[in-house]
Amino acid sequence: MYKNILPNTLKLKSQQKGGTIGSWITISHPAVAEIMAAAGFDWLVIDMEHSAIGISAAEHLIRVIQLSGLPALVRIGENDVTLIKRVMDAGASGIIVPMVNTAEQAVKAVASVKYPPKGIRGVGLARAQGYGTHFKEYQNWANTESVVIVQIEHIEAVNNIEKIINIDGVDGFIVGPYDLSASL
Repeated sequence: MYKNILPNTLKLKSQQKGGTIGSWITISHPAVAEIMAAAGFDWLVIDMEHSAIGISAAEHLIRVIQLSGLPALVRIGENDVTLIKRVMDAGASGIIVPMVNTAEQAVKAVASVKYPPKGIRGVGLARAQGYGTHFKEYQNWANTESVVIVQIEHIEAVNNIEKIINIDGVDGFIVGPYDLSASL
């Protein structure tokens, strides 16, 4: 899997173009991912927070998106070490983490994606690592090129935004206007 994303990472695209455009997938049918991947986007997000998409369906969608030449990000349902590890092992190019309200929560998200010594991610041999055949290359990729985006969705996050976005390994943020409005 790592060979599909190494030469064409989201970070590289952002640097070269000065910006990227992507879209979200909330329907788990592989044809939806295939159609979206052919629509000209730079990346796609599989939404596991506000959809019925589970880990197995997410893995299939990741595969379709990456075979189409695009990075596949996954918005997980919560800042959970095990869930993040499973999504990354399934081959995600990165994650979007909802409700990051503190710098400590941002650190946890980044650490969950990265392998030691940069993070705390456990070693498993799955699709992302070529089922073990390319672990070293994937480990290097995960620690340098994987994407971590946090969502600012609460007034507490707004009050901590500078600390959150300055955490090493946080690549970007998305404001969640509805949850933010609810917290206000």
